[in-house]
This record gives sequence, structure tokens and C-alpha cells, in this order.
Amino acid sequence: MSLPLEQIFYVSQSVAALAVVASIIYLAQQVRQSERIQRAMVQQGRADRAAHRSMVMASPELAGIVQRGMSGSKELTREEFNQWTLICRSLFITVEDSFLQRKAGLLDDVAFHSFEAGTRTFFSAPGLRASWQLASAQYGKETKQFIDSMITQLPAARPTDAFSEWLRLLHAQETT
Repeated sequence: MSLPLEQIFYVSQSVAALAVVASIIYLAQQVRQSERIQRAMVQQGRADRAAHRSMVMASPELAGIVQRGMSGSKELTREEFNQWTLICRSLFITVEDSFLQRKAGLLDDVAFHSFEAGTRTFFSAPGLRASWQLASAQYGKETKQFIDSMITQLPAARPTDAFSEWLRLLHAQETT
């Protein structure tokens, strides 16, 4: 028994339409997977950069400069001030990069809120605020507005003695 040519045509068109739908579904899954991988790579890059910067700033050569620079100590030498300025530039570039990644849709809410919380902590330091005022013209208008608005909303904090607080917390754990 042979099928009329017209029926064969309709069957082949139906099969072709199903193949197109299946291809579109597969492509959509691949795009979603690619987006997840891209976001993971962006997050990994941010984490690597932050960890590396922290390790560099913890070095014996820079730790004191970072501490004095953040607090706004006037005891920095010219050479130390230059080092402090470069440390700040590294931080400002990182802030700009994260801000631009968010704008491009590469940073999700959780990562962006974490970034904002850390940035607010850093920008409460008077020495960093002063350094931003010196360097802010080097950055894009939107980045500048983002950081300036953060600084405006956040009062400058007096430097805290994190070491003493850490010791107090250790002592509290020992007594419980």
C-alpha cells in the first residue's frame, strides 16, 4: 500500500517541524548552560583577584602601608604614599570591573550584594576616601557616580582596632 504523495509531504513537514522544535530546545539548554559557565568563570575570576590582592597586601612590605593608608595616617613617606596609591588603584579597578560586570548582567544579585558590602566597608576608611578623591577622574562616569553615592550615604568611620576586637572575641569563646 502506498501513501499518496500529499500525505508523505505532510508527514515529512511534521517531522521537520518537530526537528526544528527539538533543535531550539537543545539550543536554549546550551545557551543556559553557557551563561551559567560564564557567570561561574566571572565569579572565579573575581575571587582569584580578591584573594591575590589580599595576599599581596598582607606581605610584610605592604601590610603596614595598607593599615596606615586606610586610616589616613600622615606618617606615610612619599615612597609609601606612592605604594598606597597603586594599592588603591588596584582596588578601584576591581570595583569598576565588578560594577561593569553587574551592568553587563554577568554578576547576579548575591555576588553583587556581597561586592557592595565589601566595598562599603573599604570606603568607610578615611584614607581610601581621600585616595578616591585624588583618582576618581580616571574612571568612567557611571563608576564614579556609583562610588561617590556610596561614599555620600556612608559616613567615614574612625579606624577600628580589629586586633583588639579579635582578642575580645577569642576571650569570649574561651569563657563559654
